[in-house]
Amino acid sequence: MKTARFAAIVVLFAGGGVFAQEKPEAPAPPLEPALGPEDDAPERTVGPTAGAPTMSLAAAVRLALDRNFALLDSVDALSASRWQERAALGQFFPTVTPIFQRSDDRTVWGVDLAQKLPWTGGTLSATGRYLSEPTTDAPFPKTTDLRLLLTQPLLRGVGPNATFFDLTNARRVVEGQQRSVALARQRLAVEVAAAFYGVIAQRQLLEVARQSLGRTEALRKSSEARLQVGLASKLDVFRAELQAAQARDAMVRSEAGLASALERFRALLALPPGDPVEPEAAPLPVPTDDFGPVQLLVQQALDARLELQEARDQVGDARRAAALATQNLLPQIDLNVGVTQLGFGGSFGDSWRAGDSRVELFLSGSYPLQQSSLRASRAVAQIQVGSRERAVRQAELDVEQQVRQALRDLGQVRKSVELQRQAVEVAAQQRRLAVLRYQRGLGSNFDVVDAESSLVTARSALVQLLTSYAVARLDLKRTTGTLDVVQEFAP
Repeated sequence: MKTARFAAIVVLFAGGGVFAQEKPEAPAPPLEPALGPEDDAPERTVGPTAGAPTMSLAAAVRLALDRNFALLDSVDALSASRWQERAALGQFFPTVTPIFQRSDDRTVWGVDLAQKLPWTGGTLSATGRYLSEPTTDAPFPKTTDLRLLLTQPLLRGVGPNATFFDLTNARRVVEGQQRSVALARQRLAVEVAAAFYGVIAQRQLLEVARQSLGRTEALRKSSEARLQVGLASKLDVFRAELQAAQARDAMVRSEAGLASALERFRALLALPPGDPVEPEAAPLPVPTDDFGPVQLLVQQALDARLELQEARDQVGDARRAAALATQNLLPQIDLNVGVTQLGFGGSFGDSWRAGDSRVELFLSGSYPLQQSSLRASRAVAQIQVGSRERAVRQAELDVEQQVRQALRDLGQVRKSVELQRQAVEVAAQQRRLAVLRYQRGLGSNFDVVDAESSLVTARSALVQLLTSYAVARLDLKRTTGTLDVVQEFAP
């Protein structure tokens, strides 16, 4: 009898079955001996919600470029700057002011014209008046008065810098806003890509949690069955129940994370949070790109980054302002050429023919004795030149550091992906071995629970790395200034 019991126990622990001496009982439900093929593929494509309208990454970026509110604000600022440019350009158009005055004893018709001369900084002004005084006792009730004056500065205000200063500043504002819009488009494209792959990652994490919950529930049922036949302790059941509760909590968090990721994606597209549109099913990217040596990428960034181009142009703006501030310290000396014709007569025709024409050539000048504000303006402008030059150098260093960091991050992600794939395989094999040992009664379910946690952690980390790589690749292009939004996300 003792030999038979000993043989039954040996068979029990060797094969995982459950036997009694007199009344054999049904064996405990076996735990799956190995992971199925679908469980070993954390990189497989997971689709969106059934029946939901979907959108590709390229289509999402194009829609965001058309509708994103922050980008539209930048476009509006660009439009406003163009209106300011037109206003600055308007000072070089002729200014015409018609004049009409009428009273009981006098009637005046006339026109005033003014024209700012480009390049020289001079001004040309003309006035014409027809005066009628029919009730006066004078013998000539009609008067014609024509005056033409050309004023050309010789020191202060002369030259294209002073003449076009406001217009150049307005055009520089337009150029700066154009660069800001281009940068905003690049940043928005990267943000949309990050939101897009964020949804993809949450779908994968939800699938990982769902598969883990299925395996954990099977472990819990097996532990309860083994407890009934005395092959497991209550501690094993509690451990399995705790693991199942944690798996369900992971699913709840993954579902909430997916909902939040979808809302962030829709917000960038200017869609309401409850809109049904979702990113289409997309495979996780494979890190295979080779972006070249770091020095080449740094040089590309120094040549192409719009922020650096704007910073360099701001140095030119500061130098122009300093030159104008220096010129404003000079005396105001103007060369004036005037032509006048004044005539009186019984009619306007007679007064015009009888008009006395006169040409005048004279100099006018002024020099304020109090120049503290002008000197302060020049000093501030010269200080600003040095500040802008240092800002350019600092921006160049920052850009180089950003390129190096982006390339380093990509390299780290690529290496981490390979290591994490190995970790997923090792974790899967560890769980298979733990399951087999547990089925054969060579250990408790502690090893199975521990291996399951390791497998979920490894698979989740791999999903995060793969989606991070897709965004990091785009961000490297943005950092080097080579991200062409239109070409990158063409239909």
